[in-house]
Amino acid sequence: MIVPFYKGEAFVDEMCQRLHATLGAITDEYEIILVDDRSPDGSWPLITAQARRDARVSGVRLSRNFGQHAAISAGMAHANARWYVVMDCDLQDPPEAIAELHSVALEGDDDIVIAERISSGLGAGRNLGSALFNGVLRWASGLEVSAKVGNFRIFSDRVAHAYREYPEQLRLFPAIMSQLGFSKAFVKIARDERAVGQSSYNFIKLARLGIETIVAYSEKPLWLAAGIGSAVSAMAVLFGVYTFFSAVILGTEVPGYASLAILMTFLGGVQIFLISFVGLYVGQALAETKDRPIFIVDKIVCSEYGIR
Repeated sequence: MIVPFYKGEAFVDEMCQRLHATLGAITDEYEIILVDDRSPDGSWPLITAQARRDARVSGVRLSRNFGQHAAISAGMAHANARWYVVMDCDLQDPPEAIAELHSVALEGDDDIVIAERISSGLGAGRNLGSALFNGVLRWASGLEVSAKVGNFRIFSDRVAHAYREYPEQLRLFPAIMSQLGFSKAFVKIARDERAVGQSSYNFIKLARLGIETIVAYSEKPLWLAAGIGSAVSAMAVLFGVYTFFSAVILGTEVPGYASLAILMTFLGGVQIFLISFVGLYVGQALAETKDRPIFIVDKIVCSEYGIR
């Protein structure tokens, strides 16, 4: 059981209580891994207390804030199990649904069972942002992403092993899981309203994540840029033909300075736009070639070894 935490101190104790009740009804052998993504609140002391209290709970603290999806990768690197479950820390996805996910995985012989949200539990603005983000990402990358699907899912050790093989610096858990393949099933669940605080994903963060993800997982923008460049070139040729026809055939006086200024401004703007697109890809390629660690662990706490 892997749960990344960021500004989630209000949920630590309740999360552990509900997870113990749910997982304990399924099996006696389970592990809860709480990953502190260097949260600025009091999440880590509470995680430490839970780990010292129960041997089935482990805490992993990252050296800085690497992001939710890197934190999930850190938890998976620390875990070793037959079945893995990933969920967010805010308890909008009910831990009690894990039993149904596990049951469906066993009955259908599926490697991945995904919780599909009946309701998002989000406000209208966040719903719009999430829908735009997933719609553009689905169009640009061809990935099976949806606003109705988040991180909450159960998957087998085969899937976990394949996930660990992905070396990308930019981690987006649902996107990588979509690329892995394997047999999938879906279970509809009702999502609760967030009881405390607000999501750390605002519209600007969603937009930035969307652009970075499209650049990392799709070449479609490059083809779009090539298409725009071709269209502009065709327009320039047509404009040249029109100018030649007007001046030579019709004898119309064509003022050069106005048309030249408009044309240069237009072409300059298009060039900057296209170069910026290509620059994003170059920057992403540079980040990947640096091969920096996806995450760095600062501390691990468990009842057997204490804090190390």
